[in-house]
Amino acid sequence: MDLIGPATVVSVAYVDPGNFGANIASGASYGLDLLWVVWLSGALAIMYQYIAGALGLETGKGLLHHLKARAAWAWPFYIPALFAVALATDLAEFVGLVVALELLFGLPLYAAVALGSIDVLLILALGERRRRYYAAVGALASLVGLSFLVELALIKPDLSAVLYHSFVPTLGGGEALYAASIVGATIMPHALIVHSHLAEGMDKRTHKAQTLYNLGLASAVNAAMQITAAYALYGRGDICISDVPKILTPLYGPLAGFAFSIGLLSSGLASSAVSVQAGALILEAALGRRVSKYKARSLFRLANVIPTAAVLALGVSPLALLVYTQVVLSMILPMVLMPLVLFASRFLDRRLTAAAYAASFAVIIINLLALV
Repeated sequence: MDLIGPATVVSVAYVDPGNFGANIASGASYGLDLLWVVWLSGALAIMYQYIAGALGLETGKGLLHHLKARAAWAWPFYIPALFAVALATDLAEFVGLVVALELLFGLPLYAAVALGSIDVLLILALGERRRRYYAAVGALASLVGLSFLVELALIKPDLSAVLYHSFVPTLGGGEALYAASIVGATIMPHALIVHSHLAEGMDKRTHKAQTLYNLGLASAVNAAMQITAAYALYGRGDICISDVPKILTPLYGPLAGFAFSIGLLSSGLASSAVSVQAGALILEAALGRRVSKYKARSLFRLANVIPTAAVLALGVSPLALLVYTQVVLSMILPMVLMPLVLFASRFLDRRLTAAAYAASFAVIIINLLALV
């Protein structure tokens, strides 16, 4: 059975720079305390991505089509929310690319911003050939996974502590904000949209196998990110993401710092593949006509470049930017989850439908806790 396909593409959204930010900030601030949130969010992501793909393959239409056709009264409210999803996603990728380029090549901010602005050209150069597109994205995602496999091999975490915090939940104090950022980074609204469109015409068994395999691996990479941060960064106060390789290198050797930087760069490039498609789909749905992927990417990237570059130049932490983009995504997430489950429910087992609705309400509760 072929395990490379639409789920491979959407899985990179689960190891994007926003995930770096959410997991590193959580690990640095609370150690392994929120590791259970990573695994739970990963399990929910698998469930929702399966549902999104099922909607597309069963109906031949993606989520945005169903929203416009079956919830026309709500569509005007969805347009600004979907644009916020596209902007927040692009912002996280842009910040990750800029930081990675600074780390790997020692570029000044303006040069890193300029190079980070044209990542779309690399992705769109792949053209419309899906197999080549899937393979390239899968290769970049594999680099992210390999980089954190290297980190774990060098750090040698305590397995008993990892297992304990994977299954014993804690959520107190300011942890709710970080938990919301992990949820927003892991269950991605734009990935659900893209999966529902890419899965059209797929075989059901292949779709299920691809989703379990690719999203399962992405969840493991997310856990590795937080474990790395917990062991290397916990107790060091406020951490900037660009400081991480500088901290890893003296502790675990130059390979640790290099692997992190390569992983961050690969993450930004790979996740661009998903947001390019999501941005085009959102614009097409909003305008009611076909939109060039170049135009879609250029619009959202240009909207982010100048304000983001200005904020970074003023010394605002890139890590803080990454965390808050994921909180924004988490706040919007229920607007995508609820109709997704509603539209797909006639193709789903009742228990799966009930679990999906319950999890959607749990996301809302976490978001409310993050706001108080």
